Formats: sequence, structure tokens, C-alpha cells
Amino acid sequence: MSYLETIYKNALNACEDIYRESQYNKDVDLYRSYDIINSVNETQLKGKQWLVDTLVPFLTDEQFEYNPLRDIIILGSWYGLNGMLLRQKIDNDINIWNVDTDPWCEHYTNILQAGNNDYKNNHSITDDALDYFFTRADAYQLIINTSCEHMEPDDIRLILGAKTRETMICFQSNNYHSIQSHINTHNSLDEFVESLDLAGVMWKGEMQVNEECTRYMVIGV
Repeated sequence: MSYLETIYKNALNACEDIYRESQYNKDVDLYRSYDIINSVNETQLKGKQWLVDTLVPFLTDEQFEYNPLRDIIILGSWYGLNGMLLRQKIDNDINIWNVDTDPWCEHYTNILQAGNNDYKNNHSITDDALDYFFTRADAYQLIINTSCEHMEPDDIRLILGAKTRETMICFQSNNYHSIQSHINTHNSLDEFVESLDLAGVMWKGEMQVNEECTRYMVIGV
């Protein structure tokens, strides 16, 4: 069974467990089943695989010659899919720290990762992403954020100001303005790049998700 098949199987098992428990516990959130399935749907997989395929060529020994790649933090990691996909392309000794404020994200990330020893250094953390990052801001050589649209612009600027000069970032946002929780969308890729005000842009690009949404991605320092 491939790693993706294992992830899908674990996702379905998690949904089945939620349904079964809901029969005896009225406090069980049945919406969580939809959320889990949505987290591994075609659109989510496509966007995160795009990130991994684009980012990995920049994760070379030459790039991290003086600051070896040891720790990656993923802010707002949801159920950890991005870390699972990235793990297929990087050394198992590199730590991936998946941080999300929702405690159920940690629980279900661990379930989706079950049965694959490759994920032993994929760590699930329940905390505010900014608070956790600031406790050891100089520890990471790579910061990933695929949901900048959900974060205040000032918070993103704080992250970029606190990181070390050599630390690479890979950030995504979009132009999907109609969702209420999207508080930091952008009208174009260049507008997103300008908002980050990076010292150096190594790569920028966009992916058409559907008629309403274009996803933007920037890699830089």
C-alpha cells in the first residue's frame, strides 16, 4: 500500500470512529468527519503537492551549507498533510513541527500518520502558531505557511522580522475574498510578494484552483 493510500485509509477509519462514537456521545462533532475528508481532497492534495515539488529543489546542501536543514515548522498545519507529503522527499532525520491551535488537529494528524515509520520526526504540536514559533524563532531553517489568508498581516510581518536572516520561507495565500475567515487575501501574486517585503525572492508563482480562486506561493529569505 502506498503512503497516500495509507493516508486515505486512515482518514476513512477516523471518520468511521467519529460516527460510531457519535451514536453514544452527543458531544461528538460530526462535522469533523467532513473536515478530515476535506483536508485530503483533490484540491488540498494538488496545492500541497505543488508546494513540495516546487520547494524541494531549493532544499540543497549548498543552500544550507552554513546552517544545515534540521528543523522545519509548518504554521497552521491542520491535519498534517503538507508534512506527510514533504517527508517523502526529505531526510527522515529532519524534524517537521506541525503546529495548530486546534487540539483535534494533533489527534487526527497522529491518526493519519499511523502505520508509517517515516513520520517518526513529524511532530504534532497544539499551540498558537505564533506563540510556539516565537519561543524558538532561531531554531528553524525553513518556515512553511500555506494559510496566510487566515493570518493578520501584522502577525506575518512579526514572523518575518523574528526569523534569522538565512531562514527560508515558503508562504501561500490566495485571492478568494468571499470567505469570511480569509482576512488577508491579495489581488495578485505581485501584491502578495510585495506584502512580504523579503530580502530575497527565490521563486514566485501561482496556481489556478478554480474560477474563483488563484493560489499564490513565494519562496525566499
